[in-house]
Amino acid sequence: MVLKIIFSSILLTFSTVGIFIIFGLIYNLIENKNLKYINYTFGTKGILITGIIGTTIHELSHYIMCKIFAHKVREVKLFTPYKYEREGILGYVYHSYNPKSIYQNIGNFFIGIAPMILGGAFIALCFKLFFPDIYIELSGYVIELIKYNEGYSINRVFLVIKEILALFIGMFLSIDNFLNFRFWIFIFIMCSITSHMSLSSADLKNSRSGIGYIFILSIVISLLGYILNINLQNIAKLILIYNIYFFYFLFIGIVFSLLSLFIFYLISKVVQI
Repeated sequence: MVLKIIFSSILLTFSTVGIFIIFGLIYNLIENKNLKYINYTFGTKGILITGIIGTTIHELSHYIMCKIFAHKVREVKLFTPYKYEREGILGYVYHSYNPKSIYQNIGNFFIGIAPMILGGAFIALCFKLFFPDIYIELSGYVIELIKYNEGYSINRVFLVIKEILALFIGMFLSIDNFLNFRFWIFIFIMCSITSHMSLSSADLKNSRSGIGYIFILSIVISLLGYILNINLQNIAKLILIYNIYFFYFLFIGIVFSLLSLFIFYLISKVVQI
């Protein structure tokens, strides 16, 4: 019984936080390379220009999550270019919480990874504003994945990824888009957001402190399920849908992170010539 509850709790915890850990590592790897090329090509001014939008959304994400999880926000600076040149800080949100509150402790995890959650949401919003037809098509893929939550197949996931990538390639290769100033504004916003979506060391530290409480909550849920003989299948379905939505947002962010990396890499090579 004990081993079953522990295994169930670990599985439930990883199902809740795993997608953010995996994508967080990928985002950090890409962003470190991206900022290196931006800094090499344009200096600190390049980082500041992309930071106007990217950092503002990054810090706003922390702020919104602080409010959702009832943390006390002590000071907010959405964008501080003067601090970057002196201290390497583009923005910050200082907050405090009640260490006795399980809800607020769990909130530490989501506050830490907030830039990935709301950054992805802003990407979806930009699609809706700039390319509503593509947004509808992308949303259709999410609904399609959710419909396949029973008898779920990893092949289905890869098929949808392939369809999303084909959609993006078609968008980038469109002559009409390349001649449309609106398209380039969209690309700049996307590159700015995704260049600042990764988590700082402070974000990661904050997130780690919340994982333990998520694990404790998972043990409680697993224990109650075992004692009361409750079928946790409905919870499993909700977690699956939750993972599908965030996978959708975060995967699109990765696509534009890689696009941003490719653009700034090419520019850095041109500057070298």
